Order: sequence, then C-alpha cells, then structure tokens
Amino acid sequence: MGAPRRRVICYLTESAGDWGGASRVLFSNLRELDRTRFDPLLLLPSKGPGLPVLDELKVPYLIWGQAHEPRGVLGYARAVARSIRAFRRHRVDLLHINGANYWRPAEIVAARLLRIPVVTHYHVVVDKAGPFIRYSDVIVAVSAYTAEVSEPKSAAKAVVHNSVPVARFDAARDIRAELGLSPSDVVVSFIGQIRSIKGVDLFLRMAHGMPAPGARFLIVGECRDPRRFPGAYTEQRLREEIGDDSRIRFIGYRRDVENVYRASDIVVMPSRGGEPFGLITIEAGASRKPIVATRGGGVPEVIEHGENGFLVEPEDVDGLIRYTTLLAEDPALRKRMGERARQIVEERFTSRPVRDLEKVYDRLLSRAP
Repeated sequence: MGAPRRRVICYLTESAGDWGGASRVLFSNLRELDRTRFDPLLLLPSKGPGLPVLDELKVPYLIWGQAHEPRGVLGYARAVARSIRAFRRHRVDLLHINGANYWRPAEIVAARLLRIPVVTHYHVVVDKAGPFIRYSDVIVAVSAYTAEVSEPKSAAKAVVHNSVPVARFDAARDIRAELGLSPSDVVVSFIGQIRSIKGVDLFLRMAHGMPAPGARFLIVGECRDPRRFPGAYTEQRLREEIGDDSRIRFIGYRRDVENVYRASDIVVMPSRGGEPFGLITIEAGASRKPIVATRGGGVPEVIEHGENGFLVEPEDVDGLIRYTTLLAEDPALRKRMGERARQIVEERFTSRPVRDLEKVYDRLLSRAP
C-alpha cells in the first residue's frame, strides 16, 4: 500500500497577504503546516503582496474574489456551481474560512452539498454572526477570550493561538541610522493602526509625560480616512497631537516591520476595548523586545506581568509612564525581559499553534465521509 493521500485544506481568505493580522497569521501558519500530511490551496480575493510568499512556499492559489454572497438567484446559483467544480477539481477535503466577515457565502453551500467540513477562523470578537455560521463544524478562535465572548455562544469552538515566524525577525536589519536614531537612544515604539481604539492618543500622552531626554518615540502605521474607518487619525490630526515634541516621530506604514522592532528597545500597546489576541505581543517577543500593554482581551494569555512585559489597566497613562520609564532606565531589565519574551514565543507561539490547528483538522476529517 502507498502512503495515505495528503488532505487538501482550502483557505478562503479576505486579503492577499496585506498588513492585516488575519492575513499575517495565515501566512505564518502556512510556513509551519505539515506538508507531508496537508496540501493547502488558497482562494484569494485579488492579487496582492502575498503572492511571492506563496510562490516561495509552493502553495497553489486561485484569484477567486471575495466570498460570494447572494446578489440574485441566478448569480448565486452560478457561484455555488463554480465552487463545487473548484472543490472537486482540486479534491478539497476541508474548507477553512480565514475570517468571520460573511453572511451566506456560496462557498459554504458548495461545501455542505459535497459534505466537506467547514472551519471558520475568528481573528476578532464577533458580536453578531451571520446565519451561515451554523454550518461551520467548528469555530477556531485566536484566544480563550475571543472564544468566550464571541457569538454564537453555543457553537463548538477551539482555541488556537496565533503563531509568528521567528526567522523573519531574526533576519531584521538595523535601520536606526536610516531613521536618524543613534545607538544610545532608547527607542519606544507604537506599531499598529493609527486609531483611537489602538490607544495612539494614550501613547502620545505617555510620551509627552515622560521626562526622558534620551528617549525617542516612534509611531508606525497607516493614517486613514475617519469617515471610512471610525476612530482613525488623519496625518494632520496626528501631527497636531505630536506638537513640537521633537522626540516623537511618525514614520508611516512600513512593510519591513521586523526592522522597526529591531530598531526599538520597548514596544507599547495601549489598546482600548480588549485585543482579540494582540499579534504585536508575539512579534515583539520574537524580536526579543519587552512590551508594555493594556490588560484585557487576549493579551494576558501572552504577556506575563513582570516576565516578558508589563500590563496596565485601560486608560492608565500613569501606569504606561511608570513601566516604560522603568524599562527605559534599566538596560539589564530590558534584556532579561526581552530574552524571556523570546523564550515564551519559541515555546508557545511558533509551531505549537499550528499543531493545535492540525488536530482540529484531524478530528473533522476523521468524521468526514
């Protein structure tokens, strides 16, 4: 008898390798997926920056479009038929939807007709799930917090934490000179969406309140139109709030975020509302950087207060100042906590989450006809 056939996992994605956390996690998981047992196939909404990565990983993909929602009976029927043909042609064994932003997609109808198991991956807290969520055999949630508070409460859920490719961060280069920073500067960074929910205003208040002439503060991320993205900052508003404090610099969106982490000494994540997971926590850890973060959401599942970072209560600017100053003034503490952060990432957030995900696949495939 020959070796058993590798099972085809079809990933329906909401982005093509853009900056979004769900996309980053999927691509990280693909690097660790056991390719002796599973063959991935991606259905991409469009071309994007992730295509060279998929080529490098030898992961096949189709430019598929977004999940096909009902827009007329005939069009919907054609989308179902197209999905059935694709699933049969590629011998798909399981459909993994990498996000919960759907209502009644034709792809799920096709999977159900073919008796293909369906996994829906919650990267965010879902307050109101679409009606077709009931056809998911299991919901994979990025944290116990996300699983607990997301709807539907009665659905079968499995907690699979996010993973991070440490090799990317090990290969980071020093860009301090490029950013006008000296080796002696203590660099404190905010990395993420420039929105109030991410606490950029709290970061600015912390920076203005730290009487540390040797500290430099970086804000890294994209300013967006607040009419389309509630709570987003325009660049003008951000620069007005930075004011004349020359220690604070906004450097915009960077694709080479690994180099930003290398240039940083401390990472601050003062989010509001509870992060579903907080991908920055493990990216900082992969880079051996301690983090000061808001307690809440899934963050305490990664950050152990006093071990790999410090946790403060929401809106606690004084706490942000206190712990960031403590780290800024103590290089040995920064190094110790950074090394512990890397250790925790290596133990819990590299291959382990992917093995957990594969166990979910195995359970569903063992029940499939």
